[in-house]
Amino acid sequence: MAQTAADHLDSLVNFLSDPLVSSLFASHPNDLGTASFQPPGEWDSWWSWAAGGTHSEEDSDGGELWTRLIQYYDFCRSSDTSASATMVDEIERLPVPFQGIPPSLRSLIGTASHLAVKREPGHVIYPPSSDDMSQLHVRQKDRPGDGMHSVSANALRGMSPKKAHEVVQMSSFIGELLGNCSALSDVDHVVDVGAGQGYLSRALRDELGLHVLALDYSDIQTQGAAKRDTPTKQKRRAAPGGSEESTSISRQTGHHADTGRSQDGNEEVKTQRGSLTYVTAKIDADTLRQSTRAWVESDGTVVDRRPSEEQTGRGPKPVLFVALHACGSLTPDILRAFAGQPSAKVCWTPRAAVVVGCCYNMLRAEDFPLSHALRSRVALNPNHLQLAAQLPAQWMRSEDTLRDARLALRKVVWRALIQDVLQPPHPNPSSGDPGSGSAEAAGKQRLGRLNDSAYADWETFADRVRTRLGMREGSLVRADRATERRIEVFHTLRCIVGPVIESLIMLDRAVWLEEELQGTGFRVELVNLFDQASGSGRNVAVVILPDDRTRW
Repeated sequence: MAQTAADHLDSLVNFLSDPLVSSLFASHPNDLGTASFQPPGEWDSWWSWAAGGTHSEEDSDGGELWTRLIQYYDFCRSSDTSASATMVDEIERLPVPFQGIPPSLRSLIGTASHLAVKREPGHVIYPPSSDDMSQLHVRQKDRPGDGMHSVSANALRGMSPKKAHEVVQMSSFIGELLGNCSALSDVDHVVDVGAGQGYLSRALRDELGLHVLALDYSDIQTQGAAKRDTPTKQKRRAAPGGSEESTSISRQTGHHADTGRSQDGNEEVKTQRGSLTYVTAKIDADTLRQSTRAWVESDGTVVDRRPSEEQTGRGPKPVLFVALHACGSLTPDILRAFAGQPSAKVCWTPRAAVVVGCCYNMLRAEDFPLSHALRSRVALNPNHLQLAAQLPAQWMRSEDTLRDARLALRKVVWRALIQDVLQPPHPNPSSGDPGSGSAEAAGKQRLGRLNDSAYADWETFADRVRTRLGMREGSLVRADRATERRIEVFHTLRCIVGPVIESLIMLDRAVWLEEELQGTGFRVELVNLFDQASGSGRNVAVVILPDDRTRW
């Protein structure tokens, strides 16, 4: 029997409330690097173990304790192993390297690996017992290459491989929705919220023939997006019968017959012209509604080309909200704009949404928890939100990803080891001593960002730090290896819990939306759109659709 959303939320909350798990987020790695740090009692079961093991800067065979934890995490994800692995008979069946991991950590890692939602492309996370209604979504999993044929090479110009993957997958997914969902057959207006450089906006216009409003808070981003669009506009202007604002696209749909049938004769083809409007605005739920209304009501690029007799008596124009990595609280703001659209007479109405969030560390305090199911039951501190974006399942996927993970961990550990140097015991910020570096009012010096090359070895790192802070030669001595290993284990455990935190945030949003949209005829889903192996860590879209059970 499939686990219900309520049961899953309960399990997530109970796990994060466990004394050992919660203690990992009550401290920061920098705390462990100070001489005065005292570990909490919850760490007694693993603190001594973490001080042992092998350690070598050249070690690349996975001998470090932190890599053993990640290997066990991967082992648990690919098997039925769970917290029950603390039992003696289960321990004996574990691979030998894992038998030495303290039982408390095996239990933590096993539980975390099974509580985090699945992140394979095409998998529908929510609702938990997805039926055939979700088969549209898994097509992208079954036919991963198909989307590449729906986006032209010109549309991918200037994108990184990661961004190209995201634009291809998201625009293909949107095209599938609009072309196969009868309740969305009349949607041709899209608001791209947090559009950035406009990559997705242009793909929706050029490949799907949609009218797009590209909204972004940054005028620099908006101007950059418009500048990137200039060559495309020039090509369209030069084309016979073309215009600067629009491009002619054939969109296949089973519900309109404006220009005949597709080549296979099975689907009717609707030809329409897409358009793109760039707008800079401070975005929240209210301004998103206002900007959408102003755009729909404008006499600019959005034109209703139907005969006047067809326009008479028609309802508000249906609009699709999309966002490719809406930062922090922008995601809940988009969802509020959708759920809170007034029912009074308006010129537009939200019909569907496909929203991929990111940057949980930028969330406002009031944006978690959102659902009544979690309200007053759980709270996340900045440490939780910072770690929610971690991808431990990708760390050992290849030699390159392992190298990147090792470098990222080294940065955390080595910066933690110099905290006593950055925070003098008796700071005197008013002395004006040039040797104090960039002293803050409290006397603590800020190191700032260092290039990756600074972490090649400890001597290079120490030299860069001394130069940056104006310190004397020999003032940075490397701490004992036991301290380094403990910080490595501590931070790795936090990263392993990260996907559980993200799962809680995402499920909270889905449950809250169902609470808000109850009785409105909408359906909420969480869908894995991207492949995390491509670098797209935030790969889950909140999808809101008309709940038409016969739509496919």
